[in-house]
Amino acid sequence: MAPRGRKPKAKNEQDSTEYEKNRFIILPNALTKDKSTDLQLIKLRHPQTSELAIFVYSEKDKNLAQMRSLPFSHRSFFKGNKLIPIDRIDFVTLVDPLFLFLPYFIKCSSMFSPLDQILVDEHLPELNNLLMKLSELTNLNQVATRKEIGDLILWKYNENSTLEWLTPKIDKVAKVLVTQQINVNQNAAISSSFKLCETSIHSTDEQYKRYAYDIISEYLHSDIQKSLLKHLGLPEIVESNKRKADENRDVNKKVKHNKDEYDEMPHKVEKIVTPKLTAKDKALKKAATGTKSISSFFKKSS
Repeated sequence: MAPRGRKPKAKNEQDSTEYEKNRFIILPNALTKDKSTDLQLIKLRHPQTSELAIFVYSEKDKNLAQMRSLPFSHRSFFKGNKLIPIDRIDFVTLVDPLFLFLPYFIKCSSMFSPLDQILVDEHLPELNNLLMKLSELTNLNQVATRKEIGDLILWKYNENSTLEWLTPKIDKVAKVLVTQQINVNQNAAISSSFKLCETSIHSTDEQYKRYAYDIISEYLHSDIQKSLLKHLGLPEIVESNKRKADENRDVNKKVKHNKDEYDEMPHKVEKIVTPKLTAKDKALKKAATGTKSISSFFKKSS
């Protein structure tokens, strides 16, 4: 009798429950002060990639934060006398909603438009109402020009205002890097656990500013990144990110084949060595001089 089949569905549900238990979430203080806060997990488009990302939204506290997850395996931590395993760590960091609005404003930058016609997601219309709610948390005048015509309020993207709004953020991040003594050398690992050593203690303001620029640029489109770099007075440098360089090289490079795979293998030409004639061979050769070959007797006479 064949053994009974197992029910993978029930097992998967159990594994999923255990997986959820082993998630470790790190929240900022702004989202943990009030235990009765209404935290919601929502999906919005990332301002740099336009891909959907997970955000934490509190309508009551008027806060928006992004959740980034890092998978872990065979990790744990102590809580009192308990050993708690960790399968995933979720980092939740506050985000200014204006970063999320920039792609929408840039897309409609050719003319003044009502806000409800700017914050529109054509592929995900269910996000439109949410975007309008988030607009109440920000000062749109920092990235756009406002124009009133009667009772109608129109907006248009303003690049100069946007760059002026981003510059203090760069300076603030750079100041934190200096205070925390973060190593900003090009060969340094991107981690707060790496402190400044004596050889890098004299890092220039440009190095700190560029490092801060790289952090802020994670939420900016490539076009804004170039304008911001010029606005900050930072010179353009060759892309140092090895992964991006490899991606570009994979797209542009031509496939090169080994010529030996298609060419025939060269044949070794051996030199023909004529054997040295002995005295007997020379005598036979001399005796055969003037004689006819046997095939000549079978030729048809003319």
